[in-house]
Amino acid sequence: MLDPGKIIFHMNPINSVVKPALLSMRRPVFLLIVLMRCAVPALWAQGSGVVEGRVVNGTDARIAAAGVDLDVIGLGGGMTVLKSAVTGPSGRFRIEGLPTGPPLMIRANYQSVNYHSRFSLDASGKASVEVEVFEATTSMKDIRVEGVRLGFQLDGDHLRAVETYSFVNETKPKKTFASNRGSFRFTKPAGIAEPPRLSAQGPGAPMPLTQTPLESADGQSYYSLYALRPGTTTFELDYVLPYHDRTYTYRKNFYQDVDFFQIGVIPQDVAVTGEGLKRIQVDVAKNFAVYTGGPLKAGSEMAVTFAGGTPTAAGESSEGSAEPRIRPMPTSVGRYTPIVGPLLLMVFIVVLWYAYNNVPAKQPKDSRTRELRQKHEQLLQFVASLDQKYENKEMERREYHRLRTHAKSQLRRISLLLGKK
Repeated sequence: MLDPGKIIFHMNPINSVVKPALLSMRRPVFLLIVLMRCAVPALWAQGSGVVEGRVVNGTDARIAAAGVDLDVIGLGGGMTVLKSAVTGPSGRFRIEGLPTGPPLMIRANYQSVNYHSRFSLDASGKASVEVEVFEATTSMKDIRVEGVRLGFQLDGDHLRAVETYSFVNETKPKKTFASNRGSFRFTKPAGIAEPPRLSAQGPGAPMPLTQTPLESADGQSYYSLYALRPGTTTFELDYVLPYHDRTYTYRKNFYQDVDFFQIGVIPQDVAVTGEGLKRIQVDVAKNFAVYTGGPLKAGSEMAVTFAGGTPTAAGESSEGSAEPRIRPMPTSVGRYTPIVGPLLLMVFIVVLWYAYNNVPAKQPKDSRTRELRQKHEQLLQFVASLDQKYENKEMERREYHRLRTHAKSQLRRISLLLGKK
């Protein structure tokens, strides 16, 4: 065991006066670092729990999932890897020494794609788990874009934007799309100051994963390497556009066929023009307007111009003081938690669109229900993270109640809509 007080780094200080200070600080600083590193595993003390099971190939059951890397992850208080293992020749595994209290998840990495399965240990401290993995493909055949929704809110001399895209993977036999050229590509908006915030959530993922998108070599687009597993994968973007001259032309290339797209705008008096655009709803009370367009083929460009609009006061919202102005804010769960502002804005937009029943008939009703349920689950995760942040005294009481009230309001709306289906 290393004595933290005897850890020595050879330094060549620029000034000899600095050297004594560094020496005097060395022992307590490194002791603190070592103690902090030792404290992390203590949160997840080794227990007597055992999980066993197997990894199965959902593309072809005859392919044994041998040599697959596994991680057992603790879900309480963050995503912590507790144990690691590798499957045997038949895809089976057994992992011991797990804590018996909190919820756990097993992650399998197969062909560079992660697959997840949550589990809880029973009263005897045991659990049986099956993790389904799929062969990878670089073909987009039988993978379609089901919904494209763009939300824009005027904020002073900027437009805050949120976009959602849902990819439905219906490959037969089931396969996962994974390519080093990216699974989801989108145009780099003109005048954008920083890369967009991107979150992605696939089937079976416990919560969205936030990441920084990669920029193309020509600087014209961004892309994500997040794999498209069988089922529905949703991407959400959050970024800020310049609106200094009270006008902005938004140009976007589509890299897949799109049956339709929708644009939500706050406030409703922002003039929105573009080829093929049709305004389908204006709500003066909620200060909100919805436009629709499409279909568009892969390779098509959409150009939409925004102009004017009545600025809203800071903190003012479409529904009164309970509604926060949209702004990015990370939660205590970390990089796996959706960004607060964009999530609430997009939920608000989605709820209003569905409430007016103006979604084009081309989108199946069951897919709308599925998306509402997904938003409902994300909001529940958000409320839980707010509670944790407040309990840890990481958030002011006023801000906590404001955001929680807003989130609960959106949950009630979604519950009402789901009750009608």
